Order: sequence, then C-alpha cells, then structure tokens
Amino acid sequence: MKKFHVFLDLNDEENWINAIQEGGYRLDWVNPYLHCYTFQKLADADQFNPYTRLDFRDRGMKRRAYQDYRQLFSDSGWRLIAGSRHGGIQYFQQKTAASDRDIFSDERSRARSRRRFTRLSLYYAVFLLSYVFFYWQTTDDLNFFDVKSWYLTPGLWQMQGEWFWKAVIFETPFALMRVGVFYVFLIVGLYNLCRVIRNYRRLG
Repeated sequence: MKKFHVFLDLNDEENWINAIQEGGYRLDWVNPYLHCYTFQKLADADQFNPYTRLDFRDRGMKRRAYQDYRQLFSDSGWRLIAGSRHGGIQYFQQKTAASDRDIFSDERSRARSRRRFTRLSLYYAVFLLSYVFFYWQTTDDLNFFDVKSWYLTPGLWQMQGEWFWKAVIFETPFALMRVGVFYVFLIVGLYNLCRVIRNYRRLG
C-alpha cells in the first residue's frame, strides 16, 4: 500500500506512520522527496508490529561515521529503513518487541533533533524566499502574476483561431521554463517557512 502525505512536523509524521501500523501494516520504505510511504500488510494479526521513530540530521556524515551512527541504533534494537548519510530525516524501526519504544533517551535529545529540523527549514526558507524576492525585483519585462507577459511572440494575443492555439502550444514550454524556477522556489520556500512556524510554536 502506498500513501502520499505532506507534513510540517516530525512528530505529526511519526504519529501518522504509527497509527497506520497499528491498523495491521508495517512501513517498508519512504521517499522523502515525493512524500511517498510504502506499507506492507501484516500476514498475521499476531505478527510483531514495530514502532517507527524519526531522527533528523542537519548535516552530512562521512561514510564511517554514518555506519557507526546506524550501528549505535542497531545495538539498541532499531534498524534504519530510510535515510541518508548526507542528512535529512532518518527513519528507524524496532527490530523486536523487546526494543525500547523510543530512540531518544530523554525529551532533551528529542528536542535537539527537532531543533535541527527547524533550523535547516529556516535556512531553506530564507535562501529560497530571498532568491524569489531578488528575481522578482530584477526582472522588469516579466510579470510573474500576469500570464500574458510569460509569452514573447509578437502579436500573440491578437491572433485568432488555429494560429493562436498553435502559437500558444508551441511557446508554453518556454514560458513555463521562464517562470518555473520562480514558482518552485516560492512554493518550497513557503513550505519551509510553514515548517519553521509550526515547529517554533511547539518547541516554544
């Protein structure tokens, strides 16, 4: 079973995953870029149903350091099911029912992980939205909120019938390339800003 879901908060994501697992499914894989989660239905209702916990790394690790990081969790009864040594969200799952139900030794450790997540989200929000503002202010011949200005063909909007539609269809890919980066950066920047606001309120 595949599910798509976008989250602003790691705790909400963690709770959502575990709620689905309590319904008789086990998380098998996560694509964090597409926000796609793959669950496998348990064959037996009595089969061990693990908890999933999330850690966050705001910077990359050398290969050996990442192996040691994973081994530390493995020794505590947790296996990595999705994550990267280059940073980001690390998804850990219980290996046995005897494992602790949390990967953090105390709330302070959990809070540090969530602060790393918030700090990196803030960095992305500032960088992306600054780029959007700069691009907007320095582009005089293009109005990002006026579709007609995206097209450069002279007299395009005076054309009629078949010639009009052929010209629009031909130039649309080029128009989207001109404004695409602006809108991608705007959407991703606002998404990261929402993550910062959401987590800042929680962390207090």
